[in-house]
Amino acid sequence: MRTPSRAWLVCLLLAPAYDAAGQSTGDPVGVRAAGMAGAFVSVVDDASAVYWNPGALASGAYFSLVLDRNTQRAIPDGGSPASGQSGLLIAIGTPPLGLSYYRTRQVSAVGVPGQTLTGARVASLVAHHGGVTVVQSLSRSLAIGTTFKLVRGVVALEDGASGTPSALLDAADRLSGRSTTRLDADVGVKLTGSLVQAGLTVRNLFEPEFSAAGGAAPVRLERQARAGVALTLSPQWRVATDWDLMKADTVEGRRRDAAVGTEGHPGRRVWVRGGFRWNTAGEAPKRPTASIGGSYALLGSLIVDAQAGGGTDGYRGWGMGARFVF
Repeated sequence: MRTPSRAWLVCLLLAPAYDAAGQSTGDPVGVRAAGMAGAFVSVVDDASAVYWNPGALASGAYFSLVLDRNTQRAIPDGGSPASGQSGLLIAIGTPPLGLSYYRTRQVSAVGVPGQTLTGARVASLVAHHGGVTVVQSLSRSLAIGTTFKLVRGVVALEDGASGTPSALLDAADRLSGRSTTRLDADVGVKLTGSLVQAGLTVRNLFEPEFSAAGGAAPVRLERQARAGVALTLSPQWRVATDWDLMKADTVEGRRRDAAVGTEGHPGRRVWVRGGFRWNTAGEAPKRPTASIGGSYALLGSLIVDAQAGGGTDGYRGWGMGARFVF
């Protein structure tokens, strides 16, 4: 019998990773990425590449430090299934090497629909990822990178809960559970050109499993594969598209997301970005979401980032962060 995927127990991955396929609220890791609705595999050029595409460190900044956090929630009209997730990223990147810590939290509440859910299962998965990224250039334009990770997952479940969807998600954030530590890896390839860039990322290569208390089935981080292409329209503007190569289970059905985004640099200190994301699997409702974001250079190489998103089925998200890049 196949082990039930984590998405059925905690209502969505990330990414995640994430990041990331299998999450109906999008990947929670990276403020710039979220501002482009996740169309970022071929665009990333800072330390967040340790998550989005490890191979992109080779063609990115000489040095970058990223600290950011995203928060997302989706509460449908019927109140169930309600879900939320957040991601905290701390990463340092150089062309040959990256160091990172990121934490993803995924929560869900599934019960009898209504303004107040009854008999609900409330679930939480918190995953702490500590990683080292190594990069190898195969040619002037092609590089491959791998993030080797130690992942500590904490799974918590509670049955028979009652309350509003928002209150139950808050309660899920406070659940304590059983922790398990596993080894894992992410792999990314980046092709860099003057007009076109392309990338491919595979996350959760070993599909680590985390034990749950009370005899519940273990929760697995499903393997995810994502490809992307970006087109440089001018030195200041580019557009990108990403698409998941694998379907993922969620409480709403199967998902395989696609995204289109753009990023521009209209002023010396200003960057703007935006994008759309939707499910292409055909088995879950099509739920397009839109995101916008921007950045401002405060002092030289110190840049602050922000993003916000919204869409159908009660999805809302926001994030803020800072980068030091040169």
